[in-house]
Parts: sequence; structure tokens; C-alpha cells
Amino acid sequence: MNVNEPEAKAGLPGVLRAIGAIAVTIVALIGVLVVLEVIPREALQEWFTKLGLIAAIVVAAAVALALLMRTGGKS
Repeated sequence: MNVNEPEAKAGLPGVLRAIGAIAVTIVALIGVLVVLEVIPREALQEWFTKLGLIAAIVVAAAVALALLMRTGGKS
């Protein structure tokens, strides 16, 4: 056993991979449900519009916070 090498891929990279795999699976499942017409296309378009607006708000807030943190310490 070498102490410099991790035994398993754990920690943040492992968690990010797991989240990515779950996200891909969910997107694929939604796509299948739309193709099978279980979820109407109009509902999916409404969801994506709302998700896009939420993403824009989160990005704008993150940028604003980063700018505040950067300029907040200067006198």
C-alpha cells in the first residue's frame, strides 16, 4: 500500500462524477418520456424556460457576489 496513492476515487471528484451520472440519467429519462408522449412537449418547453431563467439569476447573483467580494476589501 502506497500512502501517496488514494485507494479509491473518493472525495470531490467522485461526488462530481456521481452527480454527473445521475444528471445524465435524469435527462435521458425525461427525453424518453417526451418521445413516448408521457410528458407533453409544451410542458417541457415551459420547464426549460423556467430553468434557463433560474440559471441566469443564479449566475448573475454569483457574479455580483464575486465582484462585491473582490472590491469589498479595498478602501
